[in-house]
Amino acid sequence: MTNLLKKASRPAVTVDAKVSVEKAVRTMVEHRVGAVIVTENGRMAGIFSERDLMQRVVLKKLEPAKTPVAKVMTAPVVSAPVDGDEDEAAQTMVERHIRHVPVVDKRKHPVGMLSFRDVMRNRVDDLKHEVQALEAYLSYDGATG
Repeated sequence: MTNLLKKASRPAVTVDAKVSVEKAVRTMVEHRVGAVIVTENGRMAGIFSERDLMQRVVLKKLEPAKTPVAKVMTAPVVSAPVDGDEDEAAQTMVERHIRHVPVVDKRKHPVGMLSFRDVMRNRVDDLKHEVQALEAYLSYDGATG
C-alpha cells in the first residue's frame, strides 16, 4: 500500500458552499488547481471542477458572480483514503471519468487532492527508473565480459 497523500497535492484546496462560482474559480486559478473541494459546516459536501464550470455554468449561461458553487458542484464525492492503493484510485478515476479525487483521513476530512495528472506523473517516473535499471543491467559486462 502506498500513502496516497505523498502523491497528492496538499493541503486540499477548499471553498465554502456559499461562495460564488466566480470566487471558486478565482481560488482555483490562484492555487493553480483544476478542482476544489466544497465544504459546508466544515464537512466535505462536494467537488467543483473545470468540467463542472463548463457543463453546469457556461453551457447553461449562469452568472458566475451570482451562482453559489453548491448549486453546480458534483456530489456526492468519490474519495480515496490516505492509505489507499494508487492503482485502485486510478482505476476508479478511469471508470468514473473523473480527474480529481480528494484524499481523506479516517474521519473523512480532506487532506489532499489526487489528480489524474499526479497518477500519470508517478507512473512515468516509475517507468523511467525501470528503463534506467534495465539499461544498466544490459550494459553491464560483468567480470568475464
